[in-house]
Amino acid sequence: MIAPEQWYQYQEQYQKYGLDMKPQESREHRERRRATARKTVGIELFAGRDRRALLILLLGLVMTMILFIVMTAYAASIRYDIGQVQRENELLWDEIKNLQSSETTMNGVGYVEEKAKKELGMVPADTEKCVYITSDDIPPAGFADVLKAKAYQ
Repeated sequence: MIAPEQWYQYQEQYQKYGLDMKPQESREHRERRRATARKTVGIELFAGRDRRALLILLLGLVMTMILFIVMTAYAASIRYDIGQVQRENELLWDEIKNLQSSETTMNGVGYVEEKAKKELGMVPADTEKCVYITSDDIPPAGFADVLKAKAYQ
């Protein structure tokens, strides 16, 4: 237990100074104490201008990183589009090769003869029925006119 005299002192201190029960320091005393604390800590890391420069540098670095991420995503998107175009190009080249090979088979003599026989009902001519014309046999009026005249007689 506390003696009554001490209790009175305690109450006076509490009423006067609050929970700390100590007198508040003067402003000058606090500033002096802070100044000595700064000196003992060492050099200030960054002064006002240095802080601004550091902030600007940091913002520049962050913006550069964001720009790098955006550019990387854009490049990936372009690579994806290029891959799709290349696949389409390969499909088109395969189709071109198929068309060229079918064109070659359709232009062949055997294919033409087969189509002529099946669809048009044509037959190959006999060698005995073939007529050979030389340059001496060309009529003066023109070969087409002679054929037309014989056809309409």
